[in-house]
Amino acid sequence: VGASEVPRGTLFHEYQLDDEGFVTGANLVIPTGQNLNNLEQDMHALVPQILDRSQDEIRLSLEMLVRAYDPCISCSVHLLEVKFV
Repeated sequence: VGASEVPRGTLFHEYQLDDEGFVTGANLVIPTGQNLNNLEQDMHALVPQILDRSQDEIRLSLEMLVRAYDPCISCSVHLLEVKFV
């Protein structure tokens, strides 16, 4: 079991080895997963403050918030889809 500080937070990792030292299992708790709840709460708090802006500005502000939590999200997955209703 180990923990490492990484740019997005703390990475927790655990490995199982067989008698020969080969990895037979691994469990990783990555910062992205740990941060998603706080990110969602911050989005809920931010949206009412920026509703007077254009749709492009709103989208950009939300994308900036996502990248502030985890710069890898915007490049690796399409997490944010802004729908205006």
